[in-house]
Amino acid sequence: MQDNFRHWTRRTFSDYRGAVAYIASTDNIGAEEIGTAFHVGDGVFVTARHVVEGRDIKEVGFDDDSNIYLRSKQAARSKTLTLPSIGITSGPFFHIDSKTDVACFTLSITPDAFIPLGGHLDDWLGQYELVLYRTLALGYPPIPLSSRPNLFASSGEVNALVELYSGTRHPHFLISSMARGGFSGGPVMVAYNEDNADGGTALLGLVTQSLVRDHSSTETGYFAVLTIEPIYDCLKQHGLLPAFQNYDPDYE
Repeated sequence: MQDNFRHWTRRTFSDYRGAVAYIASTDNIGAEEIGTAFHVGDGVFVTARHVVEGRDIKEVGFDDDSNIYLRSKQAARSKTLTLPSIGITSGPFFHIDSKTDVACFTLSITPDAFIPLGGHLDDWLGQYELVLYRTLALGYPPIPLSSRPNLFASSGEVNALVELYSGTRHPHFLISSMARGGFSGGPVMVAYNEDNADGGTALLGLVTQSLVRDHSSTETGYFAVLTIEPIYDCLKQHGLLPAFQNYDPDYE
């Protein structure tokens, strides 16, 4: 079983690392922060609302070579000597509920890799649904002494599904990975069936926060992951849900 899990995490990281971008921004007093976003297809990206709302976005980028190659091809087609910059072409757009920590936008490039959305809508989830299923979190937590943002991967498992008494009405998964700043907006993948070499992997949800008491450090809190239904909702609200991601045409 451990070998199966190791194989699943390595394969999942290899398949989806090119879909995960960092967002560098500043607030109204110039304080810099890094957050994460991920590609869901057709150049559409999802992130946490608090990563982009009211912030001056300075840079969106990747540390994956395949996206550098993609930009190189664009430069060759336009006969320029420098790589084209990556820019937001529309958005950010926010979930209609201001308490729901989801946003989406489009970029000027469309990576080959995209994150497949899961099928576990809120009404489908029982109290212990997906508990102890394997997970892989991807994001860009700032790394001391690193000269640039680096994609960080953390394997774990689902520990609980909880309803929070403040904020969104949607449930959150708690996973065993250590919470770190910079993961916000990043994807957490789940192994629906880690023994299935041909699939069984989808998005568990979106990293939103670390649940802490008394303003304790982020790393001491529970790693909270918002479930996927509000992601579908936000994308649908703004006409950005890729057709191939709509697994259920009757879902409204």
